[in-house]
Amino acid sequence: MNKSLSQIIYQQRYFLIPFLIVMITGFSLMLVFSKTDLFLLINNKHNPFFDQFFKLNTWLGDGWITITVVFGMLFFKYRYAVLTALAYAYTSLAVQILKRLFNAPRPVKFFEDIAPIRTIDGYAMHEWNSFPSGHTASAFTLAVVLSYVLPYKHSHWILIPFAVLTAFSRVYLAQHFMEDIIAGSLIAVTMTLQLIYWLEHTDWYHAKKLDGRLFGKV
Repeated sequence: MNKSLSQIIYQQRYFLIPFLIVMITGFSLMLVFSKTDLFLLINNKHNPFFDQFFKLNTWLGDGWITITVVFGMLFFKYRYAVLTALAYAYTSLAVQILKRLFNAPRPVKFFEDIAPIRTIDGYAMHEWNSFPSGHTASAFTLAVVLSYVLPYKHSHWILIPFAVLTAFSRVYLAQHFMEDIIAGSLIAVTMTLQLIYWLEHTDWYHAKKLDGRLFGKV
């Protein structure tokens, strides 16, 4: 059955409501603090535990994680793997185009002649293509897809903390500003929902063969 956009949004409500709360909080912080003050406020709060935690946590936004999930989805339903792969490609393409259009300096470059910032020893720093955050977009794209295909819809709010922590790790690790992760998350959620709506209205996405899985049938 083809789903309307309102049906898709309603189905995702347990994910979207906490997401909206997070977005309102993020925008509120951006209104209260300037871009530089907000970054420095976060950058000044460090300890060895969180250094290691966020170095690991940020990998949840890496493309290889999504590719691994795509492979795992093949064992459940081909349709899920197709959706995950297309969503990742779709949002990633948009983010990469915007990165190159804006070519915004990352914190290490932005603060080069303003103030010294703390970086983590041994962690590679990038200087350009800050806006928007690709890791954040990947994490939220995957979160939306999982909230759409997994059962027990009322518990899908639990995906939000994982995506938010991944996004925050990009600021903590001095790779991005708050505006970068806000933009990355918004792009991911809106474009993934739009893609789901489009796929739900295409015949090939509902083809019987996509109900199959590796080593068996659903």
